[in-house]
Amino acid sequence: MNRTQPIVSSKIDCSDLTRPGLAEPGGAVTGGPPVISGRFRELQLRPDLSLYAADVRDELDLEVSDLLQPGLLLVLPLYGEADVSYGGRRFQLGGRGGSGGREGLILGLTRREQFIRRLRPGARRRVVSLALGQRWLADHEDVLAGHPGLARLRGTHLAVQQWRLSARLQALAGSLFELCGSTAPLMNLSLESRCLDIAAEALAALSSVDTRESSGLRPRERRRLAEFRAFLDSGEGDGWSMQALADRIGMSPSTLQRYFRQYTGSSVFAYQRRRLLEEARRVLERDGVSVGEAAHIAGYTNAANFATAFRRQFGVAPSELLLRSRPGFA
Repeated sequence: MNRTQPIVSSKIDCSDLTRPGLAEPGGAVTGGPPVISGRFRELQLRPDLSLYAADVRDELDLEVSDLLQPGLLLVLPLYGEADVSYGGRRFQLGGRGGSGGREGLILGLTRREQFIRRLRPGARRRVVSLALGQRWLADHEDVLAGHPGLARLRGTHLAVQQWRLSARLQALAGSLFELCGSTAPLMNLSLESRCLDIAAEALAALSSVDTRESSGLRPRERRRLAEFRAFLDSGEGDGWSMQALADRIGMSPSTLQRYFRQYTGSSVFAYQRRRLLEEARRVLERDGVSVGEAAHIAGYTNAANFATAFRRQFGVAPSELLLRSRPGFA
């Protein structure tokens, strides 16, 4: 819902904000106080793939503007609210959806467009944005073809899709702040890998929205599946048989598989396998555990099979990721 307060009196361009790193104040207007304070980072991870992560407090009452490039903009508000405009469309990001969850936004841009953020002194926000440019989209066309709902977003200027952020997606986005603050070698590679995971999870969620809208799943079925997905995310169902999982939700195994694929775009076991591989990657990056320990966490008894699945999922061997996480690696 849009706010009705008057437009603020001052305006600056985003390029006037200095971004030396996390835990640094934002740029000042004509030598005055900082525009924002807190932690924020803007990085170009690859050509046409950029990340903006901010955990900040607004210090001044003004508008900040920028020029967005063609492609897809993925915005994940994790805390607080942001009053923004893309072209002529205004949004209050960070609001709660009808089911009580925070809503993400993906925006399609077929040409360059102005972006405006309205700051309010004392307001706090925590947000992650990914900009997927046209070159990046073209390079990943084979993967994106599996998400038919993107056709409208990519082909219509200022087309928007909003959806409820899952706890898992919020956790993935929140983990970027720890990575941004790290001084580990090749930090950008870890950030890029995490951003790709976020993009994949968000696109899968968007496809799930499109699927649910056309699948005929009733509200009660969607609620049950949402609770079941949260149960899987908790790890309580790890190692359970399909029959046991089906009994947990009160469906037959075949009905559970059919509904879960409609809801998430994935089978139950494929969803669990991906989640466990992501947990294994987190402990490799964060704790420096051995590959064997990571394999055990992911549910593999054979380290070679684990390494094959890990490389297929993340494009890098677990031993290489472990080496990158060690101090002094260059």
